[in-house]
Amino acid sequence: MHELSLACSVVELVKKELALHGGGSVRCIEITIGDLSGVDNDAFLFSLNMVLERSAFAGARVMVDRVKPLAVCGVCGESFSPVSLYASCPKCGSYKTRLVSGQEFRLTSLIVETDK
Repeated sequence: MHELSLACSVVELVKKELALHGGGSVRCIEITIGDLSGVDNDAFLFSLNMVLERSAFAGARVMVDRVKPLAVCGVCGESFSPVSLYASCPKCGSYKTRLVSGQEFRLTSLIVETDK
């Protein structure tokens, strides 16, 4: 279950960002996850909420933005939404395609309340 290790990594990253910017109280954590990232959304949210409740960030809201996959064919230039990582171009059938989006997993933003 790699979602738990991802959740722990997110909490560690939040700690580092807070330390870099002078601390504060985290109100919201926004994460972007691509539909072809291999991350199970429900398992990740369950894991993240569990880890957050056992951290200094208990009560922080979590927002997840899902990203639909987009690929471009290297032969005909067609843009399309693949259903898997290894999809062929629907226009020419080529497998020389490049995934432009859909595999993301990133901490997008934090809303932090400071004492200042």
